[in-house]
Amino acid sequence: PDVIWVGTGEGNPRNSQTIGGGLFRSLDGGKTWQAMGLTATKGIHRIVVHPRDPNTVWVAAIGLAYGDTEDRGVYKTSDGGKTWRRVLQVSEHTGFNEVHLDPRNPNILFATAHQRRRHVHTYISGGPESGLWKSEDGGETWTEVKSGIPGGDKGRLSLAISPVNPDVHYLMIEGHGTYRSTNRGASYSKRSDHATSGNYYVELIASKHDADAVYSMDTYAQWSEDGGATFKRLGEKNKHVDNHAWWQDPTDLDHILVGCDGGLYETFDGGETFRFFPNLPLGQYY
Repeated sequence: PDVIWVGTGEGNPRNSQTIGGGLFRSLDGGKTWQAMGLTATKGIHRIVVHPRDPNTVWVAAIGLAYGDTEDRGVYKTSDGGKTWRRVLQVSEHTGFNEVHLDPRNPNILFATAHQRRRHVHTYISGGPESGLWKSEDGGETWTEVKSGIPGGDKGRLSLAISPVNPDVHYLMIEGHGTYRSTNRGASYSKRSDHATSGNYYVELIASKHDADAVYSMDTYAQWSEDGGATFKRLGEKNKHVDNHAWWQDPTDLDHILVGCDGGLYETFDGGETFRFFPNLPLGQYY
């Protein structure tokens, strides 16, 4: 647990984007840091580490908000970050905002591709290159998952694999809604029209206690307890809005930490009330 990986660059670029300086690693619990490359990626939104081999890491690079870049894609290291290989690329227009491991088999991975472009005068949040990809050999080769997923233009996608039952996957597709798989991601079916804004949200988190429960990051945090068929607001009493980060206690379903534009908040009653951590200098500035 003293080994920490951090990907830099804003992963939810709305009207602006903080440009990243690549990937960093700490071997002493965050006391000191070492640059580990991938500086050209500009924005790294998700990192996963092999559960039994700390030298094997996968990185999803969403890339630059403005302009084309060849450095978008999914990267893999097998030597602790000394060298990196790009194992999945769609095009210079399309980055990857998420990469996930199947909790029962780390050779099975999923990655979500997002075709996007920010211009000074407008924002294009989608295209035919957005989609869900799967690997069954540790990320060496990939195939696009299409069964039950709409074709044509799609915005940003977010995947959540239930830790309670990893056969259950939730997939939000901007412009289309929320989908669910009950066969380990082999096929998906639409559950509702619920989808959030892809330039700032589109982030699903599966409950650690109930395979039918899933949380959705949004201006007002929402959640479903019927497998994504309906969503309702969690509650924002005494709390800032614009939610982006989420942690649920594996031993207490009502104990949740939420990171939002206003900083870090904690609830012990499932979102009825929150307490704020004023001693952390965190917040979104414009």
